[in-house]
Parts: sequence; C-alpha cells; structure tokens
Amino acid sequence: MALKWLRDNLRHLKFILWGVVAVFVLLVFVDWGAGRAGGGGAGAAVQIGTTKVSEQEFLDEMRRLDQRFAQIYGERWNDIRAQVDLAGQTASYFIDRELQLAEARRIGLKVPPSELREAILANPSFQREGGEFVGSETYERIVRAYFRMSTQAFEQRLAEDLMIGKLNALAERTAWVSDGEVEREYRRQRDVADLEILQLRYEPFLAGGAATEAEARAAYERDSESYRRDEQRAIRYLLVESAKLRRLLPVEAAELRAYYDEHKDEFLEGEQANARHILIRVAPDADQVALAEAELLANGVAQIARSGADFAELAAKHSQDPGSKDGGGDLGWFARGRMVKEFEDAVFAAKPGEIVGPIRSQFGFHIIRVDGFRPAHQRPFEEVEEQVRFAVVEGRAAAEAEARAAALSRRLASAKPQTDEEWQAIADEDEAVVLNRSPLFSAGQPIPGTVPDTSLTTEAFAAEVGALGGPLAVPRGWIVWQLAEVHPEGVRPFEEVRAEVEQAVRRDKALALAAERGREIAARWRAGEDPAVLAAELGTTLIVDSDHRRDTTVSSLGAIPAVDDAVFTAAAGDIVGPLPAGARGVVVVRVADLQLADPAGLAAERESLRARLMAARAGRLLRASLNEQRRDTEITIDNELLQRFSPASS
Repeated sequence: MALKWLRDNLRHLKFILWGVVAVFVLLVFVDWGAGRAGGGGAGAAVQIGTTKVSEQEFLDEMRRLDQRFAQIYGERWNDIRAQVDLAGQTASYFIDRELQLAEARRIGLKVPPSELREAILANPSFQREGGEFVGSETYERIVRAYFRMSTQAFEQRLAEDLMIGKLNALAERTAWVSDGEVEREYRRQRDVADLEILQLRYEPFLAGGAATEAEARAAYERDSESYRRDEQRAIRYLLVESAKLRRLLPVEAAELRAYYDEHKDEFLEGEQANARHILIRVAPDADQVALAEAELLANGVAQIARSGADFAELAAKHSQDPGSKDGGGDLGWFARGRMVKEFEDAVFAAKPGEIVGPIRSQFGFHIIRVDGFRPAHQRPFEEVEEQVRFAVVEGRAAAEAEARAAALSRRLASAKPQTDEEWQAIADEDEAVVLNRSPLFSAGQPIPGTVPDTSLTTEAFAAEVGALGGPLAVPRGWIVWQLAEVHPEGVRPFEEVRAEVEQAVRRDKALALAAERGREIAARWRAGEDPAVLAAELGTTLIVDSDHRRDTTVSSLGAIPAVDDAVFTAAAGDIVGPLPAGARGVVVVRVADLQLADPAGLAAERESLRARLMAARAGRLLRASLNEQRRDTEITIDNELLQRFSPASS
C-alpha cells in the first residue's frame, strides 16, 4: 500500500512527505481500549530473514492501519472492524516492506543524507508559516510528540520509504505501455452498451449428437496434443495414525496421577478478576482543552454510576471502546498481566461491586465496576484429567508410531508385497495402520495426504517402480511407501482418454446444433418477432445487461469475449449472433443502446492513462520479483499474536 502510494506521487515530493507524516501518527488501537497491555514482548512478532519486528513495533503499525481504515470508512469502520484481519494485514505489510527494501539494496538504490535532509526541509510539518525550517529543537519535539519515536528512528523510516519510492519509479521506467494498449484500455473504460440476450445452452441438443468410434478417433488425431501430460507417478503407503494410537494405548490411572503431581505448575490458575468498564478516549496528541473535557465527562459518568444507575446502560451510551460497549462494558475474566498497569492496579485493589475511577491510562479515562474475583488456585486432578491424559499419551503415541513404522519398513523389505491386496493384508495386522494410495502427481507437486512440501515427490521421482521408502513423519503419523505407478510424459493413448474424447465430440455436435438453432432465432428476431416469445420457446427468459463494458461479465453468464468483439463493432439496434459462449452454449444479442469512446478524449488522456498503466504493470513486475525473493527468504510469524487479534477471536 505504501509503495503504491509513493509510486503514484513520486513526482510531488512535498506531498509524499506530508503523507508519510500522516501515516506515522500514532492513535490508540480500539482493541486495546479495554486496557489490555500493548505488548512489547521479547520475541519477534515477525522475522524476515535476519530482520526482526518486535511486538511493540507490530502493534504500533496495527494501530496506524486501524486509523487509516477509520479515515477511509468513517463511522462504518466501527461496524466492520471485527471482520477485518488487521493483524494479518500488518504482518503482510512488514514482510512486503522488508522484501522491497532488500530488492532496493540488491540493485544498489540509496538515499544519500543530502536527499533525506531535503525531504525533511520540504515537509510542511517541519516548516513555519513562511516556509522556513522550524529549527532542530522544534523538529525533535514534533517527531517525539507526533510520531512517538526518536529522530534517528524517524529519519531511518523516512529514508526507507524514499528508497521504496525509488524502487517503484525504476520499475515504472522499464514498464513501457504502447499506444495500442492505451487505446484498448481507454475503450475498455468508456465503451458502454445495453444488451438484450437470448441464451441457447448446448445440453438440450446432446441427444442428437452421439459420437461414433470413427468420429472420436478422428477428433483425437486432430487434437491429440490436448491430451498430452507430464510424467506422473503414484505411491501406495501404510500410515501409522497417531490419533488412533492415542485411543489405543493403555494408560494406568496411577500414571496420570503421577504426571499431574510432577507437573502441577502446568495446572496453576492465577488470580482473576471480572470487571466492566466505560472508556472515555483521549488521543495521544490531545491538547489540554481536549484532555480536560474528557476528564470532565468521565467524572460525570462516574458520579452517575455511583448513584446506582445501570452500569451496562451507561457503557452502551457513553463508552468509546467498541470492543466492549455493546456488551455493557463487560471485559470477562482476566488474570494479572493482561491489562495495562494503571487499569490492572485499580481493579485488583478494589472490592467486588465497587465503582473505581476515573483511572487515566494511555487510552483515556476508565470508569470501572469490579464484579468479582477468583483466587489463585491449583486446578484439581479431576478437572484436568483429560488434559493430563492427552499430555501423557501424546508423546508416547508419537514414539510408538515411529517404532511401528520402522517395524513395518522391515516387514515390507522382507515380504516384498507388490499388489494392493498384499499391502492390505499387512495393514490389517495392526488396527492403527491404514493403506492409502496417492492420486497421480507430477514433479514439483506435493503429494496430497503426506508431507506439505515436495520432498517426498522428489524421492518418488528418483525411485524405480516397486522401490520402498520411509519411515517418514507426516502430519497424521508415520508412513512407509512404495512407488506403485509411473505414467511417462507424452500424449495419452486413445483408449485411456476415449471417454473424454467422445464427450468432447458430443459437446461439439451439440454446440453446432445450438448454433444452427441460434441462426434461426436471430433471423426471426430481426424479422420483428417478440424476443420474450422466442425466449419462452427456448425454455428460458430474455436476459437484460445494462451498462455493459468491455472485459466485464455479461450479466449472469460470465465473461464472453465474442460478445465484446461483436457488440462494440456493431451499431445500436443490431442483432448479432449466434456467438459462442464457451460451456454456456451460444447467445444471440441485440444491441439496445451503444455509447462509444470519444477519440478526442483519448488524445487528451493518453499520457495520464499510459502513466497509470505503466504504474500497474510496474507493480505486477515488482510483485513477481518479490514473490521470487519471498520463496528464498525464511519468514516466521508469531501466530499466537495474530490469533489474539484475528477476526474470529474478536
């Protein structure tokens, strides 16, 4: 998003920098409005190669993204926020940004200190009314107050944004768009037609088009290349299922009790509180007047709450925390460490039923009602018995699956079974083992049901038919496999594809019959017959597509290139067709109205349209390059952090 914005505005540096400033403004992210701590853990939220993004950096950027959406959608944002994966988009932003920077460095792009200095001096945020620089001290105060970072960090971020802009500008210069492409795009945007359509599907005509063997063989010879395939292979494999072993392995009650006694710290539950709150939000950059107004409102709401008013109703009316206001301010049960310190200290120092506050935090003023506490306690064995059982059996099942797979490997090497029946007989000896056969797979494709990467595919393509492999760990357990089939590259023989060829011949015959009927319908329509009557005769209805544009779908029929080719070279009132509509059969179309692009307008807009097309093409080229780079870059994401803010959990 940042790259595209910079690209579109690269020639207007002053405005770019103003936008960069706006992007950096830190506002409170609503999901922390309940007082939850903003993160800052030691682990990386995202790591791209050797570059680590801290949890605090991640959360700060997510707040900025939230604010940008709020500016775009206005009040609607509160209604749709819970459906948007802000955390996932934030992770993608950091990944894309780092890949862009890596690409820029790889090709030698730099932002010298003089260029960075010029950018800062040209930034309206750092200028007095007359345009002169505000001075070093004021500059530092602005950066710290509005961007919440040191000048060194701000300037590094700004230099990176400028370098990304250079990268995209370079991509644009290599993405030339011809005059013909510009004209096609101009007409695609401006040509508009109102259409009336009669559809003739081919299926009703299938009965009149049986395929003889001679026709099928002739069709196969004419189009044999369409039946060519790459080399494909298939494996059969025995799977020792860990899930089945977890159910089958015996566990003594004493063993469960012993595990519980040795791991009691795993089943400790700390003190928890249940509370509701009303948040009066205060922006990080609020002035003293705004701060005083928010505090006055918070004091008034707190006084009403203490007078005995319904707290849930007050929250629904006054709270500015969308995450809890609709639930009457209810925050549920939470342990220490889940909320910001000011909020947490106030809650855990209060008594059940007490109204606390207003309490000031980084998010604003909180009025809190504490509903109850759960003391820290050891969860009893009876309560966690199933967790204990899973923990005990999980490790044992994994080891047992590996051991049984090793035994199966030795058994297969000794017995040398070659048929599915022989393999099934071995599988039947152990109820935790199942026999599977993979679908045909090509080189470079993962094998469904096994490992998610192509490592097993590579082994299978290096093996001979009948060769054994494994044991190999897969998500469901362990497997031992054998290469069962090899289908060499080349055109598949007629007998193998006979059914496909016969079906294609029948379809072609049916399409020809549909086209023949379409010509009759088109002639009758041109002669003045009512299209509604013709539609009823065909067992369908007249389809109307208003404001149809090039390269868009034709009503509910999908994209039909032949319609565009015919309609936009016809005249208003013309009836064209029958036109091939792919798997939909054929269509006959009346051009009810037609508005074509003005050539004079093309001359006026040619260069601006060319620039937009070049930018789009440059973006695609750059994206393809970054995708290649991404495949070669180790990327890790803190999925627990993403899950914490995922739409499903909000």
